[in-house]
Amino acid sequence: MRCSMADFLTLQPVAALLEKIRALSPVADETVALDSALGRVLAFPFLAPEDVPGFSRSTMDGFAVRAKDSFGASEGAPALLECIGECPMGRRSELAVNPGQAARIWTGGMLPANADAVIMLEYSRQAGEALVEFTRPVAPLENVIQKGEDAGEGEILLPAGRVLRPQEIGLLAALGQKTVSVRRKPKVAVISSGDEIVPVDARPAPGQVRDINSYTLTTLVRTAGGESRSFGIAGDDENDLDARMREALGWADVLLLSGGSSAGRRDYTLKAFSRFPDVAILAHGVAISPGKPLIMARKGTQMLWGLPGHAASALVCAEVFIRPLLRRLLGQEEPAVDAAIVHAVLSRPVPSVQGRRDYIRVLLVPPAEAGGLPVARPVLGKSGLITTLVEANALVVCHEDLEGFAEGEIVAAHLLF
Repeated sequence: MRCSMADFLTLQPVAALLEKIRALSPVADETVALDSALGRVLAFPFLAPEDVPGFSRSTMDGFAVRAKDSFGASEGAPALLECIGECPMGRRSELAVNPGQAARIWTGGMLPANADAVIMLEYSRQAGEALVEFTRPVAPLENVIQKGEDAGEGEILLPAGRVLRPQEIGLLAALGQKTVSVRRKPKVAVISSGDEIVPVDARPAPGQVRDINSYTLTTLVRTAGGESRSFGIAGDDENDLDARMREALGWADVLLLSGGSSAGRRDYTLKAFSRFPDVAILAHGVAISPGKPLIMARKGTQMLWGLPGHAASALVCAEVFIRPLLRRLLGQEEPAVDAAIVHAVLSRPVPSVQGRRDYIRVLLVPPAEAGGLPVARPVLGKSGLITTLVEANALVVCHEDLEGFAEGEIVAAHLLF
């Protein structure tokens, strides 16, 4: 596709780009060993292959009883029951508890037939060779986990899209799953562009800056569950840029090209994307600050993004668009409630422009008074300053229909990780 003047910086709302992301399909699944699955995203719902637990068991050391035989027991009038033996650990008990009887049991042991509760050891005392007194009653199912109480066979235990933590790994192990189907990690290629960009180990000459975006973007991708690789720095040269893009697209699901996304004479990204005959430009320009000169394109199932060269702009755009993109490619739905939001009191007024969504960098500090809300202090600075995002620990979103926030206003702060 060839670009025309109409392609340049026609600002689309943030919501329009996020809607395009939601329409994408997840990447393929793969099977990994359970001990390698930490942090991976479950590809399909996991259904219980059996009842969990598979038998009714005790949660305390004590005596398995019929609860009704303990009713009315107290220190002054204990219930006297016959101890008929001990329930073995790790196998089925052959005992059956009949009226007036109890069986010794340990934590995790399988309840004998007819027992429906366990009296804790500390509420028992020996009253003879085979007699035990109990000084408090128990209710049915007290100190017992029933067969299938965690989950019944066929019940969904883990939904698709769940990030596997140690507790999910433990659950799968408990149910005999040596392997698990997960989404493969989306592959994200990163290229920095511009004659002024030099490697981090170079000493910049006047007019040059070290490559920041390759590092911020590749590491952000990894924190979001993707696999990232830097394909180096492309100068302001079409052949160099084309060669790096072709190499990157031979490997990646997503290409992030930072720099050259605006509408200036030396901004080559849109032209570079358009030189691929099967690339569709979905957006050039978004009503956001920082990050207005953003490019979103698609080549078959691959997504191409032109991010601003300014460090803070590129990173904010990555937080706003690339994190949700990776969630979608991993088959994760947007959370109904964002656990990473903290409500805070704004320390000073912040103006904004209607029709544009502003992402305001803030530093959250403890409240002045106990029990109060944290204070959000705006971190001021231009979009080329990476230190503003180092100092900030959250973003406050000012939506398109607002003209800013007043001092003392309660705002929702999205934590930065």
